[in-house]
Amino acid sequence: MPDMEATLITIGIILVVGIGVLIALQMKRPQSPMQDLSKDFARLEKDLENERAEKNRLSGANRQQFAELERLKAEHASTIKERDALRTTVTKSEAKKEQQEKEHRQMSDKLQAAEQAFKEERQRIIREEEESRHRMEEERDRIWAEHENAVVAQLLDLCKHPQLQFPSFTNKNLPEEFDGSLKPDFLIEFLGQYVIFDAKASKAQSLQTYIDDAVKKTAEKVRKNSKIIYPHVFLVVPTEAIPELRRVIYPKDELTFYVISREALAPILASLKRIAMYELAEQLDPQKRENIINMLSELDYHINLRNGMDLILSKMGADILEKTQRIDPELSAEVQQKKSEKRIPQFSTSELKKVVGSLTEQHLIREQLVSPEARIKKPAIKAAAEIITQKLL
Repeated sequence: MPDMEATLITIGIILVVGIGVLIALQMKRPQSPMQDLSKDFARLEKDLENERAEKNRLSGANRQQFAELERLKAEHASTIKERDALRTTVTKSEAKKEQQEKEHRQMSDKLQAAEQAFKEERQRIIREEEESRHRMEEERDRIWAEHENAVVAQLLDLCKHPQLQFPSFTNKNLPEEFDGSLKPDFLIEFLGQYVIFDAKASKAQSLQTYIDDAVKKTAEKVRKNSKIIYPHVFLVVPTEAIPELRRVIYPKDELTFYVISREALAPILASLKRIAMYELAEQLDPQKRENIINMLSELDYHINLRNGMDLILSKMGADILEKTQRIDPELSAEVQQKKSEKRIPQFSTSELKKVVGSLTEQHLIREQLVSPEARIKKPAIKAAAEIITQKLL
């Protein structure tokens, strides 16, 4: 509207100026006829009409420009509103993006920490397994080393026993008949031949492979001395190693190898002694022969039963340990830690020798296990009963 008023004022000024110019021209020129005045007036009216038409055109243009201005103002307000909305959206998006980046960094840090913890835990488990395996290997080597010396010492003691006296030899004082290719740990003379007791000391990972190889090599050496070697050869291993073997009897050519534990040495020597006594007798009583056969069968059954039970119980024990480890790894780790702290019980050699060498001592121990003595002696029980009776009275 202000633009329209300015336009009208301009048109009015132009009209006033035009009329003034016309009047000035009329005053300067001489008096003309009426016709000239009419022409000037007509021309002035035409100019006025043109000015009116221009005014109307400018007025329409002004209205159009005003409408366009109002539209532009509305669009500008809408644009400002949209801009503010977009600015708010952008601000929220940037804040969300920043939060997501922060969470991503936190997750990345946690992941790196978890990976580092996993690596450290894995290294710790590997280190513990290596240490455990190293301790087991050291313990195994110790058992095997002590086993070899203990077997020879036990056989020497058994052969000195009044009921089991045999001429015996070690690999340090072998009989003259031996050519040196075969050096068993221990020999006894039996019916003109020699019975081999070889204490095996293995560092191999597989005891079964070691025994198979030992049977093969020993058979080749014995074959060269087959005339003086008794065809039954005894390979002595620790009792703990028996469950690792798939079998304990190995026929090889004309020989038979038996894998036994130290506990079987005394019964075997006793059987050989009894056989030697009857073989050297001029006549063998049928009943005594039957008794010997029965005794040997019982010994054979007992040894095989003991070996079989050891194998089955060892397998059951291994299965139970595997089940316990699968229940809760953390508890298994604690159990393993506690187990590593425990010491292997040490048995008194003198006490073990006393029990092994005396059936009477074995019977006494068995009776104590079946019918243990009361911790409170009878006089003490009687005195306690009298005190209680006096209080009741």
